Amino acid sequence: MIDDVYRKIWELSPKVRAEESYLELTKLTRELIGLYDLQGRLSYDPFSPTRLRSLSLPFGKINDLLTDRTCLVTGGLGCVGSTLVNELLKFDLKNLIILDKQEQVSSGANVTYSPVDKPGSKVTYVTADVQDLQSVQGIFKKYRPDYVFHTAAQRDPGLAELKIFDTVSTNVIGTLNIVKACESSGSVKQCIFSSTGKASRYLTEEIYAGTKKMCEYILDVYSRRGNVRYGMVRFTHILDNSLMNMQLKEESERDDFIAVHCPGKFVTAQNVKEAAFLLINSLVYSEDKVCNFLIVKNLEWPVESLEMALYYIKNSGRAIPVIFRGNPIGYTEKFFRGQMNWARPQDLNLLINVYEEKYRRHNAEDDIIISHISPVNEKVLGSVLQKIANSTGDLEMKDALVSGLHEIVRDSLKYVDKEDTVNILKWGLHEKFLEIEKAKASDYGAIIPLMFESLRGTPYYEQVENLSYEKATQ
Repeated sequence: MIDDVYRKIWELSPKVRAEESYLELTKLTRELIGLYDLQGRLSYDPFSPTRLRSLSLPFGKINDLLTDRTCLVTGGLGCVGSTLVNELLKFDLKNLIILDKQEQVSSGANVTYSPVDKPGSKVTYVTADVQDLQSVQGIFKKYRPDYVFHTAAQRDPGLAELKIFDTVSTNVIGTLNIVKACESSGSVKQCIFSSTGKASRYLTEEIYAGTKKMCEYILDVYSRRGNVRYGMVRFTHILDNSLMNMQLKEESERDDFIAVHCPGKFVTAQNVKEAAFLLINSLVYSEDKVCNFLIVKNLEWPVESLEMALYYIKNSGRAIPVIFRGNPIGYTEKFFRGQMNWARPQDLNLLINVYEEKYRRHNAEDDIIISHISPVNEKVLGSVLQKIANSTGDLEMKDALVSGLHEIVRDSLKYVDKEDTVNILKWGLHEKFLEIEKAKASDYGAIIPLMFESLRGTPYYEQVENLSYEKATQ
């Protein structure tokens, strides 16, 4: 029955502004709310467990590191950055430098530190763009930070597809500049980078996710060749600055309808304090010559965006419909089942892939996963970064980023455990799963042929040659 309701909503969604269609869509939405209610899915805010969740923080150990030290936070006026600033000020710091391209007065950031011009304040605010290497290096030289937290980024996946050059420049070149400034400073001991769970994809052609994946490669290489200890954290959907959640809530209160991508679109989420605690914890769990990443272990079950929309409509008391618009650019890549380690289904986590599982361990409190990416070739990465730096315009920049990711992944697949690659393909291309999802191997993009290519000529190839993709290409 619910599939019939979905189908009718799909059919009528393009005609939502026609009165007859609008009334029918409103009726169908009421039906959906009833069906979801029967499943017990709308009795409380689906994200309420996430809002209440907390992480451990070894305050004593971290305070020993930070006492009488200087921290620098890029993007310190943003949601995550400002929360991080507030948490860092609970330690016995000497100074805290906020580096942000926004003007402090107009940012509207929720930062509770004392004003910069107040005598005795530990906080100094500096306006700068991470894309300007000379400016960034000058700031590092002047303030001599001991610990750097790099949260500055263009974080909107949809906007990233429209402003490709600016996004890649900010996220990739900006991160490279921060790393270079750390290395040349003579003062920085550790640098912690904020990444995304989307970087756990084996390969992506989405701009935002691709930039973060490229940044992870940068930190991996510099952790092995540089003088600074690097760490990173992978965030999933942060509720406190969630574009999706804010949009759905606002539409339920003021608009004539709510638009979601489609049914069956799920997101995992965390709260902003968890994000700040992950960044601070990374100081303790970083190691020499390897860039560890941290993720929240207990993310709970993903929440459907349609479920959130229906919850907001139900609680608004308004008679408005929900419509389906399909996946916009920046959100089109299909989830690949081979992303997760099905040999340990009790430990599944969307933010860590199969290759990274072999390095997985937990903190003593068992609420944080610690791992690192498979190492990448420094020479290959250097060539890709040069192409990105030399690119002009959106099209050229997109080609440099996407082709560069392909090149790095193709090379790195030579060195990963081939048994892992076999399992990834078996789990991801299982015929029964493809049938249920109404999917085919080509739906998962270029990573599938790249993985098969990495196995050809090895004893492992015969274990996968009968999978659907290879049969279709033989």
